[in-house]
Amino acid sequence: MSFLISRNIRSGKSKGERKALKKQKGAGLLSYDGKLIGFLNKMGEIILLDMVFLVCCLPVVTIGPALTSLYYATMKSIRRERGYPLREFFSSMKRTLARGVLLTVVCLLWLLALFFGRDYFLAADGQQTAMSVLYSFLIFVSTCIILYLFPVFSRFDMKLTQILKLSFVMSIRFLPLTILDLAGTALIGWVLIYFLPIPCFFFVLGLWCLALTFPMEKAMRAYMPKADAGEEQWYDK
Repeated sequence: MSFLISRNIRSGKSKGERKALKKQKGAGLLSYDGKLIGFLNKMGEIILLDMVFLVCCLPVVTIGPALTSLYYATMKSIRRERGYPLREFFSSMKRTLARGVLLTVVCLLWLLALFFGRDYFLAADGQQTAMSVLYSFLIFVSTCIILYLFPVFSRFDMKLTQILKLSFVMSIRFLPLTILDLAGTALIGWVLIYFLPIPCFFFVLGLWCLALTFPMEKAMRAYMPKADAGEEQWYDK
């Protein structure tokens, strides 16, 4: 799709250079770049991102840009080890805030209208009807689109209508992944609300966002423009 333009910059070091640098520093369990310390560092970064994300969601209308920035910082800094997580998060928030708030308001109003319509027909007839089933189907489709919406918004510099269109296409094209991601997100939300203590909110959401980057990147790579010869994007393998 020729209209897609990546908003992201070229990386500073190639993947081979980064791997060689890690080998030079050593990989002892308790060394600075050892596996244990590396794991603890990443967990600390995830917790920080999670806490900042939750704070940024408090105004409600900023949930969209907060989700966008959480995905962007998690993918770039946690998985690809480029830049600093909080710096990348706030850089994304600044870049996407205005359009992200608009996107959030549109999504919230649309979902509220769908839930109101479904409940209205259920209450009027006292049972499932064709209209209530239709509204339930639209809620499902809309949720699938929203699942891709903010990761796509974090990666591509496009009009909002194009972002919505691409999110819809991806949700259909990668339907098995869509259903799996949606079920996992619903399960995580249910477990967090009803079973896990409140402090778990400060790392579970970040861990789930990290897990979601794997299927999301598989879907988005199908629409990413190819890098120039000899160049490497930070989100490349």
